[in-house]
Amino acid sequence: MGGAGGGRLFVGGGFATPDAGVVDGWLLVRDGRIHSLGTGAPPGGPDTVVDLGGRLVVPGFVDPHCHGGAGHSVYTGDPAAVRGAAAGHLARGTTSMLASVATVEPAAMEAAVRTIASVIDDGSAPNLVGIHFEGPFLSPARRGAQTRTALRAPDPELMARLLDAAGGHAVSMTVAPELPGAPELIRRYADELVCALGHTDADAAEFARAADLGARAVTHLFNAMPPLHHREPGPVAAALLDPRLVCELVLDGHHLADDTVRLAHRVAGPDRLTLVSDAMPAAGMPDGDYAFADREVSVIEGVARLRGTDTLAGSTLFVAEALRRAVSSVGIPLADAVRMTSATASRLLGLRDRGELRAGLRADLVELDQTMRPARVWLGGVPVG
Repeated sequence: MGGAGGGRLFVGGGFATPDAGVVDGWLLVRDGRIHSLGTGAPPGGPDTVVDLGGRLVVPGFVDPHCHGGAGHSVYTGDPAAVRGAAAGHLARGTTSMLASVATVEPAAMEAAVRTIASVIDDGSAPNLVGIHFEGPFLSPARRGAQTRTALRAPDPELMARLLDAAGGHAVSMTVAPELPGAPELIRRYADELVCALGHTDADAAEFARAADLGARAVTHLFNAMPPLHHREPGPVAAALLDPRLVCELVLDGHHLADDTVRLAHRVAGPDRLTLVSDAMPAAGMPDGDYAFADREVSVIEGVARLRGTDTLAGSTLFVAEALRRAVSSVGIPLADAVRMTSATASRLLGLRDRGELRAGLRADLVELDQTMRPARVWLGGVPVG
């Protein structure tokens, strides 16, 4: 494999490949894509050689659920904030992400979506690949930190306005399947959007019906839904057992106990679990009080809660940290954890050109140091920062 110059050759490290696990060898990038990778003597002639010094390279992280970071929110209607949040996550290895718009009043939600769409269109946040609507069609009984007065029953007119504001960049929407009109909405949009089930008071039968209608994902499994009960298995059991559903996990050590994560991994496996950040603006920032859109949040010891309450308000997590915790704290095998931070989400979102270290795919790469924290990041083969 290999050939004449014009590329970037990575040598002297390990590569987390989808088939063979970690392979000690080399990887050649050309024209923004992985040209080839292998073991033994590397090909000669590329313009640039990158010595990894024994470190590990994994695929760039793919985050389907992110509200902000680095002090910025993606849904305040400020394009600079959208760019700042995306850049904060890119610097920590998230090479593809959705901007998640939480439930706020419809006019503000539409304005935020238009702003995000404009940033995607102008290319100024190159890791931003689409929009996720976390609402407004959610259960008041399981709203979490969502704005109560902004919650709505599924409304075809409002749905059309949100999609119009997205300008073709809408990728996913979280819906409570038990709401009046939700089954019809899921059926109508299942071929256009990833319909995710969440912020829900549904039972197992309502979850199964939603999957029959085309729902494909579950928003932060276990959180903002009825718990698993021995006589009422509810949405948690339905989600874990249904092979059609990909389930998000917020693996920050606060949203879920480690044994809960182990259970989900044992039952559903890495091809049906994706580690998301669900990050709010304080990700990467110090503890303190934060205000954005209509939210007031206090962050104490890295845990974000609505000010004056015990309600979790997203996380201060980056996907890179979720990967590290999955391996070092929970004990998930590295190969599985890598799939849960890249390949599974890429497949769910229809991003077929990324998510694995495989010839022909985008050279979105993260080099991890000995503590499994990002040391360097490449987006389409180009170093970040």
